[in-house]
Amino acid sequence: LSHLLAECIAMNVPVLSPDINQSGINFTPVHNDQDSSIRFGMAAIKGVGEGAAGVIIDEREANENYESFTDFIVRQADKAVNRRVIEALIKTGAFDSLGQDRAALLDSLDSELAEAESKRRDREAGQASLFDMMDTGNNGASQMLNGKASHKDKLEMLITEKLRYEKELLGFYISGHPMDAFTGLDTAIDTFSNKEDLNHFDDRATYRLGGIIGNLQIKYTRKDNRQMAVFTLATVGNTYEIIMFPESFEKSGSRLEEGKLALIHGQINRRNGEVGLTAHEVFDLEQSIPRIIKTINFILYPHRKNAAHFIETLRQTIDNEYGTTGVRISFLIDNQIAETETARSLTITITGENYKTLRRHPALAGVRIESIPVQTIDSRRPWEREKKKSLASP
Repeated sequence: LSHLLAECIAMNVPVLSPDINQSGINFTPVHNDQDSSIRFGMAAIKGVGEGAAGVIIDEREANENYESFTDFIVRQADKAVNRRVIEALIKTGAFDSLGQDRAALLDSLDSELAEAESKRRDREAGQASLFDMMDTGNNGASQMLNGKASHKDKLEMLITEKLRYEKELLGFYISGHPMDAFTGLDTAIDTFSNKEDLNHFDDRATYRLGGIIGNLQIKYTRKDNRQMAVFTLATVGNTYEIIMFPESFEKSGSRLEEGKLALIHGQINRRNGEVGLTAHEVFDLEQSIPRIIKTINFILYPHRKNAAHFIETLRQTIDNEYGTTGVRISFLIDNQIAETETARSLTITITGENYKTLRRHPALAGVRIESIPVQTIDSRRPWEREKKKSLASP
């Protein structure tokens, strides 16, 4: 599935999140006058399945689209759509088009279910609520009853949480990629940018690579039952399988976490024509960036009116997040880069978030980033090192 979705992205065919009023059981082509896309099928959501997806679609086709989250809950109250299914739909964005944030819906789910169940029982007993008689509409009644609508409307799910749920329940990132904030920084940090590049490295060459940890498996060696790990590291464009052997696991294994944005320091290994990656150290990616990025040179279009605004934004960012990464400013003039003299005191604590904000500024023509060299790993055993020392001695 991930391979097919990756092909869609490569072909510039957007893959859209599930939608309670548009998704079918399976993936659905969506066409309009300008472009085409593919809508995620509800049955493909982990925890939903074909049975529940079919019930939701049948109700929609019989009685028109769902007007609100409350409308959906009420119409599904006496059907085989349980809390787990609704939670999965919320977490994957199936209700986004109805106007409420995913965090707000999760927060209100219990009260919505309780209210819908109460209404169902009233209907079965032949009773009608005050709101039913007034015909105020389900959504208005729900908000008046719980008195928390204004609070819930302010709740917003963080993008990192959205992505985590999407990966967990869809097997794929829809709203973005956890590494998007590091676009541009990753090329300066990473030793290689794709799997083909690995063919150009010697055996035991040291590498540095940032990404998100996935498919983490803790294993034990047969000989002495020591812990080791196998995991994947996903960059924006590639996923690499990496092994961490017992010696390294004892030092850094506790830093391995599923879904963690990490910086891996390790070695490229070549054996019998195969190329593999081993991890020696694991670091938090966000915390590692300031010490790795040595300087950033922002290249501006000088004649654009908003160039001064960029400089002011940069100045404010430096004031708020002073650090160790040097900042330079240059201008693109007649396709030539003219560098300016900038004070050495202009330094910043660069993060994925502030870098993303700066690099998206319309006055920016480009960025040049200088990082510190990758520290070479000496993987020889102690006796091998001593042997080399003795041979080198006069």
